[in-house]
Amino acid sequence: MGKTHSGKNTKGRPLGFKTIIKPSKQAIKRHVRAIKQQVKWLRTRPQVDVIKILNPIIRGWTAYYRSVIASEVFQKCDAVLFEQLLRWSFVRHQGKGRDYAIKKYWRSDESRKLVFKTPEDAEVRRHAMTKIERHVKVKGSASPYDGNLRYWSQRLTKHAAYYGRVGALLHKQRGRCCWCGLHFGSEDVIEIDHIDRNRSNNQLDNLRAMHRHCHDERHARVALGEERRAAGVNHK
Repeated sequence: MGKTHSGKNTKGRPLGFKTIIKPSKQAIKRHVRAIKQQVKWLRTRPQVDVIKILNPIIRGWTAYYRSVIASEVFQKCDAVLFEQLLRWSFVRHQGKGRDYAIKKYWRSDESRKLVFKTPEDAEVRRHAMTKIERHVKVKGSASPYDGNLRYWSQRLTKHAAYYGRVGALLHKQRGRCCWCGLHFGSEDVIEIDHIDRNRSNNQLDNLRAMHRHCHDERHARVALGEERRAAGVNHK
């Protein structure tokens, strides 16, 4: 990459090259093929079902590669996804033509880009919607065993494994368990609790992150309370 962009050795001397990590061609092919198979399987299903099934696949794949050089790859995957979904719409409306399919299944966003979107605003997640976030090195001599739980719980919010709902909840709760109030550690198992106990209600306001043992305790208390209320009613 030249002298100005070169990596350096332990003595500060330029190495003459720079390591660039990108998604491999095999990984891209597997991902594109997986979406193609799903779209083919969903050719008789309504648009909203296609969106519900594709979004987790796209979100998970882009979350895994968001810390490497992947912006250009994400854009290319979106171009392929557009053609895949366009063919899906052609199968459903053979003989109608490209303009009819686009008018029925696509909407223009603020930047005038076509988005595969329902009239109820459910839309397919584009790869480029995932922002690239470079890996942040651990500060100085910090260690998971140094007792600085605040620092390590905040790092969890940027970990690929906690991208999405868990990551959003960790940000919202500032790295603390909403049940015991303690910071999450790097070895803790984090689970999502539904406040109204309705697992189909996945609105962020209805969710909270807990330690696994705290989650078990919370449900045990709820069950005990219901048992006591039932016993009180029967007694009467």
